[in-house]
Amino acid sequence: MASLLDNKISKLYSRRKLQSPVDWAFNNCTLRDNISELPGSLRIFPYAKQPLEDLIDPYVNKVTLCWGSQSSKTTTMYAGIAYLLSEFPKDTLWIMPSAENARQFSKGRWLPFIDDCKPLKEQCPLSIATGRVDSEKITNMRQEFLSCTLTFAGAGSENNVKSAPVAYLVLDEIDEIDPDIRLAALERIKGRRQYKIIQTSTPKDEQGGIWEEYLYGDQRKYKMPCPHCDEKIEFTWRQTDKDGKLRYSVAFNEDAKLEDGYDFELVTSSAYYRCPECDGKILDAHKPNMIKNGEWVSDNPNAPRGHHSYHLNSMYAPAMTFASLMVAWLQVCHSTHGLKKFVQGNLAEPWREDWANQDQADANQLELDYQQGDLKGEVRILSADTQSESFWFVVRGFNRDGDSYLIDCGQVATFAELDGKYDQHTCQCAIIDCAGNRTAEIYEEVHKRRSKWFGSRGWKTLQGDQPYRMQMKDPFTGDNKGRAGKSKIRYLHVNKSLYEDELARLRSAQISGFYTFTDTPKVYYDQLFATYWTKETDRSGHIKVVKKVKRNRGDHLWDCEILARALSKFVGIARIDVDQDITPKPKKVRGGRSATSFWS
Repeated sequence: MASLLDNKISKLYSRRKLQSPVDWAFNNCTLRDNISELPGSLRIFPYAKQPLEDLIDPYVNKVTLCWGSQSSKTTTMYAGIAYLLSEFPKDTLWIMPSAENARQFSKGRWLPFIDDCKPLKEQCPLSIATGRVDSEKITNMRQEFLSCTLTFAGAGSENNVKSAPVAYLVLDEIDEIDPDIRLAALERIKGRRQYKIIQTSTPKDEQGGIWEEYLYGDQRKYKMPCPHCDEKIEFTWRQTDKDGKLRYSVAFNEDAKLEDGYDFELVTSSAYYRCPECDGKILDAHKPNMIKNGEWVSDNPNAPRGHHSYHLNSMYAPAMTFASLMVAWLQVCHSTHGLKKFVQGNLAEPWREDWANQDQADANQLELDYQQGDLKGEVRILSADTQSESFWFVVRGFNRDGDSYLIDCGQVATFAELDGKYDQHTCQCAIIDCAGNRTAEIYEEVHKRRSKWFGSRGWKTLQGDQPYRMQMKDPFTGDNKGRAGKSKIRYLHVNKSLYEDELARLRSAQISGFYTFTDTPKVYYDQLFATYWTKETDRSGHIKVVKKVKRNRGDHLWDCEILARALSKFVGIARIDVDQDITPKPKKVRGGRSATSFWS
């Protein structure tokens, strides 16, 4: 009996063997099939091990996860929180974008997770009346464990995050949380020497969110050995090859590119990742072993001590294949909205507005292997910008899949020379700016060619944020009400702000499919990259974005490209919502918003 008592006392006072967070999660955490595609014991992906180990590192007090979708970001986070609450219990505040988000997450994922996690369930107080978990102390928004309290809060109000001090602060999807709310939450750990801040999100913007926090930290990237050359590489969407040229990292069989789109089955069966060091083909089958042997490498030696920040895109996620990501990219690469979601969600990068201000030094990325004057594209459009004594012009060929090719550009003195360019490149239609001090003259010239030419005018915006608005206009009387219909020309009003945003992203290859010929003249690039945007503060303290043009550059060819792109949309190129008949069809639209033309 004495021996048995001695053993119990010895066990009571013996040092407990501490498990690592990874081992603890595997031994104690279970995922249900309605929570995870990999139900059962929680297996931590190799790239998630180091962030979890940070939780028991006394020198790390902030962990930032800037991770893409399907990368196990959320699972990693709540496995880590469960470990802390079980092994080092201290009061915790978990903030989500809204109270409803927090309630749904807690009810649907967190509380079932606790129920399946023995160490945490043992921390739950029992009701004296029922002998079961006390439902008054373990609720959706607040769990009063035996040794600590976990509180969920929505970020809708500062009052939600102001209360007693906590040792662990979780900021979930911080890009959806107002910066003032985050600052108020940080007050909860003020004065503590031992604390942990765990923050996660897919990025939205460059300032004020997870991307900014990632840059503040030590900027860790996951690097793995190439299965062919053994050099340490990271997965990136675009890479620089051995010759210093920028290219997409995922390649596929060129035969998959069709005249009207892509053969996605061929893309899927042939896609692979290119090693930037040896050009070796890296397949999805190589990924598990690469990730297993990878390691986090810090890129910021000047980071504050104790702040580990991790960036990981969806290419690392076991559930995501190179082919699935490439197919997703091809489906959205001509859409600003779709591309934005892809960049933020899959690449785990912010939507950079300054990509529109890309340096001209990178312009050669747009060039393909064809010569000036080569007839590229199914439909060729000539666009012209009118000056007091000359015309700037662009001829661009468009395919139905949205890809377009610069064929010719420059400056001519007369309309007859524009006719020559039109015939030389067998154009199907043309458009010209009619604003300025030559309006009557240009109207008359367009009228002579009214079966193929459009007049145009640019506006800051159009009513209802339309991309364009078509009118039939009498060039001699200005009538557009239908009273003198025989002499009318087609007149396209263009929402310049909308197309400027699109063209800026095209020139920086943020949206793909915009190409120039080999050795494009410098004057074209000078004018294409002359326009840029900057933020300025007005007298009332409000920040506004202002468009500017670089000194001594001019942006006439930029305007030509906008006109050509607007007309291509009007005649049906790259639009899946209309019958793809390239013959221009006049469309009468009544009404319109008055604005000042600023093509000139």
